Amino acid sequence: MAERAALAASDTVLEIGPGRGALTKEILKSPCERLYAVELDQKLKGDLAPIALRDSRLSLYWDDAVLFDYSSLSPPPTHVIANLPYHITTPVIWALLESFPSGGPRYMLLMVQKEAAARLVAGAASRESCPLGITLSAMGQVSSPRQVSRGAFSPVPRVDSAIVEARFDCGDGTRGYANDKKWRRLLAGSFAQRRKTLVNNWAGSFGMPREHAAGILATHSLGPRSRPEELPLCAWLALLRDEKISGFM
Repeated sequence: MAERAALAASDTVLEIGPGRGALTKEILKSPCERLYAVELDQKLKGDLAPIALRDSRLSLYWDDAVLFDYSSLSPPPTHVIANLPYHITTPVIWALLESFPSGGPRYMLLMVQKEAAARLVAGAASRESCPLGITLSAMGQVSSPRQVSRGAFSPVPRVDSAIVEARFDCGDGTRGYANDKKWRRLLAGSFAQRRKTLVNNWAGSFGMPREHAAGILATHSLGPRSRPEELPLCAWLALLRDEKISGFM
């Protein structure tokens, strides 16, 4: 992961859940300017504190990665490289996206559970589509460069893993999606029950009359039986701009 990130001397890196510091040490072999590491388990101080003593570029933060105020990091990280704790993958990524509406990381390289990776890289118009994956695709390019078998870890976990790579566009317009309340509500309400139609989900989530919902879909050349996993990214962006939805959100 450290090799793939190809860090430069101008890069500031954020690592989440460094554990005993295996990835931390590899990142510090790069010429990166600074490395922030957020770790909850203070029993790991014996492993991580000596690394920080040897290399002043490393700053340790003993905190919950979901609740941590990433916007307090100055300068803000340009890169996020992490073996994420799998049970908090989704809330941590949302927290990161929300913390940097502009000027935040332009690159993320994350190891996550294989099934989670499939959802994150699916984007729109896929059976694996989800609000976070669609948001990531709206902000930039997301891919999974490789899978990692459970046998690569000690102790051996019960799941396989995969690496997710995200490169974000620099424009503020794409940076704002994670903090756009209408965008978040549109996706959350549309995927409230992912196998139901958009008409039924909007009726249940927004109290929207089914005839009104069907009319909105028709305006966008979508049928009344359309389901959220069928819509391409361009359709979601068009719905976001549709004022006929705003009154119900």
